[in-house]
Amino acid sequence: MALLSKSDLIKRYNTRQSYLLEDSAEMNYAKNKIVEHANSFSMYETYDVFLSHSFNDARIVEQIKVMLEKQGQRVYVDWIEDVHLDRGKVTFETAAVLRERMNRCSSLIYLTSQSAESSLWMPWELGYMDARTGKVAVAPILEDDESFEGREYLGLYPYFDLTNDSFYIHRNISEWVNFKGWMNGEQPKSHIS
Repeated sequence: MALLSKSDLIKRYNTRQSYLLEDSAEMNYAKNKIVEHANSFSMYETYDVFLSHSFNDARIVEQIKVMLEKQGQRVYVDWIEDVHLDRGKVTFETAAVLRERMNRCSSLIYLTSQSAESSLWMPWELGYMDARTGKVAVAPILEDDESFEGREYLGLYPYFDLTNDSFYIHRNISEWVNFKGWMNGEQPKSHIS
């Protein structure tokens, strides 16, 4: 079992890039990518996964999105699909768009990190999808020397990890199911021999 390592995900992201940007230039790069993706976005598209995250983790979010898509999942990321949203403010309009997008997703992966602690939207997204589908998992994004403790309510959900380039959903260290199985309705089961 391997929780998501921030340094590993950034390394994977950087490996995919034809050139590397300074952190300050990363925001401009992300904004340009947003415009590209927005031009091909359909209002009625459905998704397998809604990635709930902090925009401060943009490189990690994009890397996880790419990895999930390589496994055949359709992934919604708000700043890629809905350029016009201002997630820095809580408004009825933004909530309506996010609610509509979540209604078109079958699961939610909650990317919790140090940046996520200050998110205005993530706890709301988590509660909404838990009530709507019950198919929610927490993905701790950890610094190399960090362990996952998280907010108390996050312990109610199974957690998402990356082992040998494959994603899994765990209830605990000995109960897990591969991500595709979980998406198909399987629950984590014991793997103790």
